[in-house]
Amino acid sequence: MENHPSAQEAELDISQIFRILFKRFWLISTLAAAGVVIALLVNVLMRPAYRATALLMINQENAGKIDTTPYGSFTAEEDYYRTQYKLLESRSLLEKVYRRMELDQYDEFANPNGVAKLQKSLKIEPITRSRLVEVSVTAYDPQLAQETVNALASTFVSDNVSNRVFMGQDVIKALESTEKSAEEQELLNSMPQVVNSDFIKNLKQQASQLSGQLARLSAKYTPQHPEVISVANQLAAVNAQINTETRRLVQSIKIELSGQFSGNNIRIVDPAITPKNPVRPRKLINLIIGLFGGALLGLLAAFGMEFLDQSVKSSEDLETKLKLAYLGFVPVEKMKKREVEYASMLQGTRSLMAENIRNIRTMLDFALMQEKGAPILITSALQGEGKSHLSTNLLVALAQTGRKVLLVDGDLRRARLHKAFKLSTEKGLSRIWDADPQKADYAANVQAVKDVPNLFVMTAGHRPPNPAELLNTPKLADFIRWAQENYDQVVIDCPATMPVSDTLLWGKYIPRAIFALRYGKTNASLAQAALDKLRKADIKILGAVLTQYKPEGLSYGRYGYSHYGYTSDTEQ
Repeated sequence: MENHPSAQEAELDISQIFRILFKRFWLISTLAAAGVVIALLVNVLMRPAYRATALLMINQENAGKIDTTPYGSFTAEEDYYRTQYKLLESRSLLEKVYRRMELDQYDEFANPNGVAKLQKSLKIEPITRSRLVEVSVTAYDPQLAQETVNALASTFVSDNVSNRVFMGQDVIKALESTEKSAEEQELLNSMPQVVNSDFIKNLKQQASQLSGQLARLSAKYTPQHPEVISVANQLAAVNAQINTETRRLVQSIKIELSGQFSGNNIRIVDPAITPKNPVRPRKLINLIIGLFGGALLGLLAAFGMEFLDQSVKSSEDLETKLKLAYLGFVPVEKMKKREVEYASMLQGTRSLMAENIRNIRTMLDFALMQEKGAPILITSALQGEGKSHLSTNLLVALAQTGRKVLLVDGDLRRARLHKAFKLSTEKGLSRIWDADPQKADYAANVQAVKDVPNLFVMTAGHRPPNPAELLNTPKLADFIRWAQENYDQVVIDCPATMPVSDTLLWGKYIPRAIFALRYGKTNASLAQAALDKLRKADIKILGAVLTQYKPEGLSYGRYGYSHYGYTSDTEQ
């Protein structure tokens, strides 16, 4: 049982989301369509760009030895390959290609910053778990893209050979000299292969020992002494062996370098070909992005407008925002020409308008259960919120129950009821203050509605110059007592509460009111200010009615009027 409130709340939240989606459907659809239109314009107006791609293989340098490293093992080689990728997009390499291809004559690569534009169009994409890398260049001309990327690849390969040869120039010169200078010989003797040879190290150690021994013997004996000659011969043999081994290593290095320079560790696997299809604009993707982007913007706008919208749109808004009891709603109804406002109430049909007015009548009876027959006011926060339309139809519904009812147009500033019932303004409320007793007679200023039995209307009459002063006299209290004595139900169609105080003057004698709010238009804050004004005047708000209600999505279902299959009150 504890899960029911949460489940119900989740269900209400989902229905609220769907309500917003249905309500703002055209906004979302319009923005989605606008997104598609923008995408179409982009596809039409954007200049097509083509991408040409060359495939390179980069093997790590191994000093001429066969590379036996498995293709999948690149942990130790990571720095080397990153270096190569950076060299591929280096400014020095791009400047060479830029000059060679004379790219400054093309608009997309023209100066200033022509090399930077070329660099921006370049794309380096290593192929995972391989020694292959794709090098791409994008240009408006497909032939230019193909020629530029091939020039870049070939320049990179040739530069790689030049760089490796340049690093060995001093060594090559020393190796190729027939008569080596002392400096060249020293360079060869200092080569790592020579210095790190264990055999030469042993020979040099023997030569050092023999040199010491020869020095000691030379101090004691003459050069012709047999021991001196023997040690000298041994020393000469060891030095000759050192020279021989050194020459062998140097020759091996020469052969190794010659073999290394005969090849290259970087090569072009697939040169670029002229692309046939552009990579920009991506027409299908642009359309998808435009559609979903527009729809997403529409959703954000819809929920943003709903969040910012402070108008009253539901019974929940009335109860939570304004703390008002919900009496019902009056739907929007299309009126035919020359048709009275209450035509639906006279046709005996089960129209949405008639059923909802009868429901409001029932709710009003419940609200007045303890004060049966008490007069009431009908007001709103501002003009144009449908209170007079509500008054007209509600009084017809009350009269249809057999009660003798009086509807008074209490708005002496902007009278309207005489138009709704097509009555004369020669008689009306403003005349009850006339000095002539016959003209001021209450009954003489009441007019019967011919097509609605039991319904009587007192129009506002001619507009007086001082409405507030007239309403603020004892004459009004006397009139209300007379109306209560002669009619079963008295309803005053009052002016809007804001900004005039006429309704408050009526409220001094009739402290009960129905508050009308126009669906989706009346601001909750403004309505609250009007309600506060009424409550400070000790006017009890019996409940609220939403007027000019428009069905939106699941809205009717939320109020339980998706099907009208029951019998009306008058038919029972």
